[in-house]
Amino acid sequence: MDIDDPDLPAKVRAGWHGMAVEYGLLDDDREFLLWVDYSDPEDVDREWEWARVRLLDEWDLGGGDDGPLPRWMRFYMGRRFVPEFTVMSLDGRLLMNTTLWGNGMVSTIVICPSRLLP
Repeated sequence: MDIDDPDLPAKVRAGWHGMAVEYGLLDDDREFLLWVDYSDPEDVDREWEWARVRLLDEWDLGGGDDGPLPRWMRFYMGRRFVPEFTVMSLDGRLLMNTTLWGNGMVSTIVICPSRLLP
């Protein structure tokens, strides 16, 4: 998706959720692990840990220009908000990352080694 696309938040949400369901990120309770930065934003040393979370209906992972996500999950390109976050299934079988690339494209990738095994 292009960062200038006016439907970027909706497309990020739909794409992320579709991939989360297709690849089995969510368990029966819609829980997964989220890579969280617990450090103070002004600290040089980062404190990253996995946090167990549940996807609620009111979550807005795609956000908007003033999205509800915490600062560590946001990246701004000009004045446009773009979500950046990494998640993992509870069983550790897959990892997903949503990011902004240097060319202004936003994408979600899935790393699922178990799909490669016979």
